[in-house]
Amino acid sequence: MGLGGLKPTYGALIIQAEAALVSSMLYLMPWTAPYMLIVIAATVTIPSINRSIYSPSFQRQTAWVLLALSIMEALTGFAAGPVSSNLITAATGGLLTRGVGLELHLLLIDPLAFFFTLHIASGIGLALIRRGVRWTPIYTIVIPALLLLGFATVIYLDSLFFF
Repeated sequence: MGLGGLKPTYGALIIQAEAALVSSMLYLMPWTAPYMLIVIAATVTIPSINRSIYSPSFQRQTAWVLLALSIMEALTGFAAGPVSSNLITAATGGLLTRGVGLELHLLLIDPLAFFFTLHIASGIGLALIRRGVRWTPIYTIVIPALLLLGFATVIYLDSLFFF
């Protein structure tokens, strides 16, 4: 069973595994980013609606992942804060200190942005499908290109913080 009692589809599981791989690979080996984007684009353009990012089940799964990431982002944000860090450190038994909270808070930005852009692209595609738009290039070229452009923009803006 998937998150929230939902049974994950094969295509959605592949995309989620690729998302986890991409997030970790971008931090460990940034030069692999173009190759990771090619892999994602190949998966996103699967023509079957039940195995693509445009399925309602994929929309629900990304919503659950976004909820979990948002909770972690909020918790680490409070742990990194100047006022609330003592409370969070005490509540976690000293595991989530101010420094660890700040590092985790900054590391969670990219996965959160990735799943957020996936969720938005999925919602736009699903809305177009429900309205009867059947022109295939929208789903295979336009939306994936906007997804990649949006995620690349977020990664670029996030990288400006560190340089």
